[in-house]
Amino acid sequence: MGRWLAKSWFLIALLVLLPSGMAWGWSTSEIWRLATAGRVQPAVMTVCILFLMSFTLDSGKLRESFRSPRPVVWGTVVNIGLLPLLAWPLALSHSLTDLSLGLMIAAAVPCTLATASVSTRQARGNDAVSLLITLLTNLVGVVLTPLWLCWTMSSGGEMDVARIDTLPIIRNLMLTVLLPTILGQLARFAPPFFRFAVARKFGIGIVAQCLVLLIVTKTAVEAGGRLQAQAVWPTAIDFTRLAIECAGLHAVAMLIAHQGSRWLGLTREDAIATLFAGSQKTLPVGLLLAAMPAVTGGRSLPFITFPILLFHAVQLVMDTAIADRIARNGNQVKV
Repeated sequence: MGRWLAKSWFLIALLVLLPSGMAWGWSTSEIWRLATAGRVQPAVMTVCILFLMSFTLDSGKLRESFRSPRPVVWGTVVNIGLLPLLAWPLALSHSLTDLSLGLMIAAAVPCTLATASVSTRQARGNDAVSLLITLLTNLVGVVLTPLWLCWTMSSGGEMDVARIDTLPIIRNLMLTVLLPTILGQLARFAPPFFRFAVARKFGIGIVAQCLVLLIVTKTAVEAGGRLQAQAVWPTAIDFTRLAIECAGLHAVAMLIAHQGSRWLGLTREDAIATLFAGSQKTLPVGLLLAAMPAVTGGRSLPFITFPILLFHAVQLVMDTAIADRIARNGNQVKV
């Protein structure tokens, strides 16, 4: 029971905070919402989260993965190249802008800075490869993620969903994603900071996850407040379909990463790393994008975070089970 709670506490917290935060936002006045959730600044929280997670990444291992770049390149292509392409038609098929734009954001953001390495280690894969895929997707995602959103959601044709201004998004992501990621790695070069990062890695990770939960709570409270004036609500079928799409996208990305690893002749350890790092997506950057006026066009989209949160919850559940299965299968990678 204790082991299960240690693995699942973040997912449980998500499932509790999301509905309770929305209920609070629904039932309270704007003054109370500003006094509580209004004090949490997503951009500041995201900077802190990405700095802390980058600070705990073992940069010494990254040199190992440079010797054979194939798994890193393949995992990056799947994560921020193929997965958004797969999500594009699904996103455009939703009639509600919140769900359409939210699903595309969930698919276009880079790899998560924490879970990919945890899953890779759990399955006894090459942690160095997953670390480099994580860093590389976060670096190139500063430009690619806004471009994906612009190309797919603001095409200018009949399927135009949103008018997305890429330059403000890129500037914002450079300050909130790129800069703290680089600074987190540079801080490790100072011996006292390095020793602290190694000794307190687990605790730092917990702090970063708690900051993510703060952003989730703020998002839920504000969404609950906007629901008071919401005329069109998603149906139960919409939510069920969205859950199936999130699970399907994640599973297909894993299968593509796995099959490509076989074609490339990657080792078992490298294939495991591309399996997880190629298919997982980050939550903080997704929530940050969902709150940007340059992405939403300043519109009230209370359900935009649902696909982002759901994708993250789905990958937590699926990858925990898959990593355990791979570890039990020994020398074979079976998804």
